[in-house]
Amino acid sequence: MIRVAVCDDVREVVAQVNCYLSEYQEHKKIKMSISNFYNAEELWEFLKANHCDLIILDIELVKMNGVELGKKIRTELNDQDIKIIIISALENYYKQLFDIQPLNFLLKPIDKIKLFEILDLAIRLVDDKNHIFTFKIKESAYRLRVKDILYFESVQHNFKVVTINKNYEFRSSVSDILNQLSDFGFIQVHRSYIVNYDHIVNINYDELTMSNDTLIPISRNKRKDIRELLIKFGG
Repeated sequence: MIRVAVCDDVREVVAQVNCYLSEYQEHKKIKMSISNFYNAEELWEFLKANHCDLIILDIELVKMNGVELGKKIRTELNDQDIKIIIISALENYYKQLFDIQPLNFLLKPIDKIKLFEILDLAIRLVDDKNHIFTFKIKESAYRLRVKDILYFESVQHNFKVVTINKNYEFRSSVSDILNQLSDFGFIQVHRSYIVNYDHIVNINYDELTMSNDTLIPISRNKRKDIRELLIKFGG
């Protein structure tokens, strides 16, 4: 799921952007979590406690403007990963935007096609940065950051994916999961379990301890694979 913040002091603009984002989600079959703000101060307080992948930010805000907020994100939060799309009714901000490294600049009124093109780029960059695992539950598409996934557990004909925040259950196969994730340190340690190497905190002869204290069995025919993985990732 892509987490998006929209900030503009004109409510009609926020409503329009939300309408475009809804259309984009439906067209691309992806899910976005969208938070709306009408001044930079509220958005700043939100960002201090919550992660965001993309901000669509008006530059002409009343107290703290978009450039000032962008600088606080890059310096005080030290977050270089958030993608920022600047929107403005004026074109004379290019020099001021250098320090906040926006993904792009959109003039008002916002061109929907141009916004969609920038969203395509933003999502590709977020995927490249976070390595996204995608799956479907019924007709809805879900996207999880690979680094947030602890393990997958086979549950009858489905798989349960356990993350640091939430669990999901979906229909899949071992091969489909490993095709997406084998290059990112995931390994099948048992016919019912695929684990994320980065979340293993202890390895014994016949079981693993994960970062959430779950014990996961290692099948006999997978012990060699575990040893090779340890060698590959530095023991």
